[in-house]
Amino acid sequence: MPLILVVDDQPSNIHALYQLLVDECEVAMATSGAEALAFCAQQLPDLVLLDVLMPEMSGYEVCDRLKADPRTRGIPVIFVTVQGSADDEARGFQHGAVDYISKPFVDVIVQARVRTQLALRQASESFARTQLELFQRDKLASVGRTITGIAQELSSPLGNALISACTLQDDLAHLRQLVQAGPLRRSDLEQHLQVGEDSIGLLLANLQRTLSTVDSFLQSTADNFGDQRRSFSLQELVHEVVANLGAVLSASQVRCEFDLGEDLYLLSFRGALAKVLMTLLQNAVRHAYRETGGEVHVRVRPLGTDQLVLSVQDHGAGMEPATLGKVFDPFFATRPGGSPGGSGLYIVRNLVNFALGGQIQVDSSVGVGTTVTLTLPLSSPEARRVRAGD
Repeated sequence: MPLILVVDDQPSNIHALYQLLVDECEVAMATSGAEALAFCAQQLPDLVLLDVLMPEMSGYEVCDRLKADPRTRGIPVIFVTVQGSADDEARGFQHGAVDYISKPFVDVIVQARVRTQLALRQASESFARTQLELFQRDKLASVGRTITGIAQELSSPLGNALISACTLQDDLAHLRQLVQAGPLRRSDLEQHLQVGEDSIGLLLANLQRTLSTVDSFLQSTADNFGDQRRSFSLQELVHEVVANLGAVLSASQVRCEFDLGEDLYLLSFRGALAKVLMTLLQNAVRHAYRETGGEVHVRVRPLGTDQLVLSVQDHGAGMEPATLGKVFDPFFATRPGGSPGGSGLYIVRNLVNFALGGQIQVDSSVGVGTTVTLTLPLSSPEARRVRAGD
């Protein structure tokens, strides 16, 4: 049964409300504001029926204290008082009450309004529980997708590495038998050396692929990027990243066009932002312009006094809506045989959200192209906290 706290300095009023509500609710009683606050400190009622005119502490003050405490803020309060003018009701709502009942009260009205508030509170709590369950379910699903993606990415190179190791082991056993049987012909030795070299080559290549996958996942957690916060020029960073990708862009016949505006200085993770920008440009080369070259536009604009908007736009192949909805999934690739981490937007999103303290948005249409928009603070959230504490 729901718990209702009746607060009134007149025992007769408490008794009347108790008789009215006891069949449907558990009713607790307090004869002063201090007693009511002490009760709520020990046990949270589902509803408070609160008299306004009480000695020492008025109902308004009691309500103010309840609303000021995060623990009791959500308890609905109904004022029950002889002050029944429109101004009195308005004042009661200003103090945080959810309803107002005038004395002498009508039994049916009291019961109806109590039932309404209890139903609203139950619905609110049910909604909150549902939201929490959905959040937890989505979080578990996200973890499951991440684990599945990691397992899928690692299974192939690890399986190939195991096959290579087994091949090498079997060939060495055969070679040992030949050695024990007598003189070894040069042709046999060369054949076994070739098998060994091929097996070791495949083994190293697949282990390197595995390491690359693990490294990509670690970088996507943002805490393992190994970067330090510092002040840097955004224009210098953009030109440096493009210069480092010069050979790749040239080979793919992709040109970068810049619209960077006034140079902006960030106090943030330079390495993380470089990784983000490099991945976005590489995506344009690998996915937007797969056969013929094209242009990629990099634009920067200030947003207010403490943010900026950075966009990377291509006019290439674009993506279907179904593909666009999955680009942030871990290890998703937009085409079969994609590299570990797919388009890399899972890593990019984590770096933008957690390391750089910003937001990312992707818009794309087939045959029109793709635009990735980053909204970033000029100073990372962690840096702001450090400076505020200085």
